Amino acid sequence: MKTHCTEELTRRDIVKMAVAFLLVPGMAEIPVPAHANQLRIENRFSPLNKKRPKRPYTRYIILHTTEGEEEGSLRKIVRFGEAHYCVCLSGRVCRIIDKNKLAKHAGRSMWEGISGIDRYSIGIEVVGYHNRDITDAQYVALTELLRQLKSLYNISDEDILTHSMVAYGRPNRFHRESHRGRKRCGMIFARPDVRARLGLESKPEYDADVKAGRLKVADRELFSFLFAAKPKETLVAAAGKPSVAVSSPINAPEESSVIGDKYTAWHIARERYNDPSTTYIFPNGKKLTGDQIQDWARMPAGTRVVLSGQEDEQPFEGFLEIGKDGDKPQELAGVGFDKSTTIYFFPDGLIRTGAELKKRRSMRKFLSNSPKGTRILVGYIYGGHVKTRRRPASIAGAKWNYPSTFYRYPDGNIVNGDNIDASSIPAGTLVFYQE
Repeated sequence: MKTHCTEELTRRDIVKMAVAFLLVPGMAEIPVPAHANQLRIENRFSPLNKKRPKRPYTRYIILHTTEGEEEGSLRKIVRFGEAHYCVCLSGRVCRIIDKNKLAKHAGRSMWEGISGIDRYSIGIEVVGYHNRDITDAQYVALTELLRQLKSLYNISDEDILTHSMVAYGRPNRFHRESHRGRKRCGMIFARPDVRARLGLESKPEYDADVKAGRLKVADRELFSFLFAAKPKETLVAAAGKPSVAVSSPINAPEESSVIGDKYTAWHIARERYNDPSTTYIFPNGKKLTGDQIQDWARMPAGTRVVLSGQEDEQPFEGFLEIGKDGDKPQELAGVGFDKSTTIYFFPDGLIRTGAELKKRRSMRKFLSNSPKGTRILVGYIYGGHVKTRRRPASIAGAKWNYPSTFYRYPDGNIVNGDNIDASSIPAGTLVFYQE
């Protein structure tokens, strides 16, 4: 059932209104702040809402853009529980996941050394595109939603981030180290003028993870855009009129759908470069999908890249595959290829950590030459087997039903925390959870 309300008033607001009601005899209504009436919220809870665990705490708000039209985007967000709120073109706000629970919105992410930002943040999807302005109605609704959430969770303006700021990519054919630039999602919300319209007075001045060397920069133009300083104001005088301050604009990064000197397949399609939903149209008219291309180094200039609508839900976020994402474990896992937190799933069903492969002489060859089709999880704990007296919560703790936690059943089927039923997990199931 859809309900409209003034969203998420704080306890302090409620107490103030209650006191006002009691102190003024004959008052017919509890006074509601005028700005709260500007927020129209309706419940459109995801079917996953009841299953999602509570977050341990809330430190950030992450702003996203849907990169697709409203109805299709909203259906996808609801189905997979990919945000707490969605701000529609009309200013209507849909509540998708309870604000205190975990939504799967940031995926592979890191900020200030903290990975898995989903666990500590509220995700807001705004219908629109990363390089286009939002509607006036969206500005009004998002401004009020942010005001209330900032007050409720005591979040500073500097901790209201874009998905493009926190997302990062694992090593691949194009980048040998973990890197920024995996997403351009929400980048418009890094613009000082846009933030000012949203009532945000500041933003992060730099990327602490890049500064500390935890991540490299893969997209220089995007990085410069995200952390550009407030535009400088210059005085311009017209004939017979006093000087006025004019701000120089911050230009958005250039974009192209054609491979050339500046644009590789990765720059255009990001992590979807080798996905079957991505089509490459060569200068001679030949067409191949991302999973059909073998020699990425020889992609001819002039090849056009076509992305099919919205990015698909990734049921195995974090899995990388030999032969698809790279030919060597080092290309996929970087310096962590032989660590205990890198887990190898071989085509024959064998599962080993990088540290186990390194320790056994007979298996070291797999660290330099893993079979095609081997899947790798990076940054995960091998939790071991579920047993009658060893349930998932005793293995993974609070993360047992996180969307990022994976279960491998004895029959080889793999599911994540969204699709697990603790009462029916067969003995012998393996658990893998993020470190």
